[in-house]
Amino acid sequence: MTAARDFVRQLAEENAVFWRGRDVRLDPGAPPDVRREQIRYRMRLGVYNELRSVELIAAWIPDVPEREIRELLAGQLDDEQRHYQLLRTRLISLGEDPDAYRPLPEWKALFDWLVACRTRPTLEKLAMFQFAGETQSCEGFETLIALAHDVDPETADLYRTRILPDEYRHASIGRRALTLFAEAPAAQERARAACREMNEKVFAAYRAHRARVDQHA
Repeated sequence: MTAARDFVRQLAEENAVFWRGRDVRLDPGAPPDVRREQIRYRMRLGVYNELRSVELIAAWIPDVPEREIRELLAGQLDDEQRHYQLLRTRLISLGEDPDAYRPLPEWKALFDWLVACRTRPTLEKLAMFQFAGETQSCEGFETLIALAHDVDPETADLYRTRILPDEYRHASIGRRALTLFAEAPAAQERARAACREMNEKVFAAYRAHRARVDQHA
């Protein structure tokens, strides 16, 4: 039987393999003006995602009986609300109206599905969103920061200093949950299946997102 901590490391490696070569959100080879628009688009999407994350976690907390995890989720809820305000304020300073953004149907469907998962076991929920989803978000933000440093350094600094550290803490909630609840082989398989399910849904949404960005680039 694989120990829980070893399983978490293995699952992190499996997730990394899944995403290798699949990050379709930003184009490092694009000209500066195209990258700048891709970054702005990602920020507009981020305003929606952060607000829906608040809704998602608020919906999940009543169905998380484990007190330690529930308290961690309450802290994440506060972080997501702050991120929403930070990104919204930054877009306004760039001359954009974040309230004019209409979410893509793929992203609405993704969050609607996640909210509906509130009655699933804590292990599965946190394997999906905090472990798989937030870990992948950290990688995505690292990429965004690297690509924004020369075309929008203030936005890059915002993500690096005020958002990314929280995202790594959110991902650690997923690792904590898996370490606590994924000792048995059956639990490990449920966690692995939940991560795979989340990764596939997120990738499908990002692919549709990138297709729309390219249409307007």
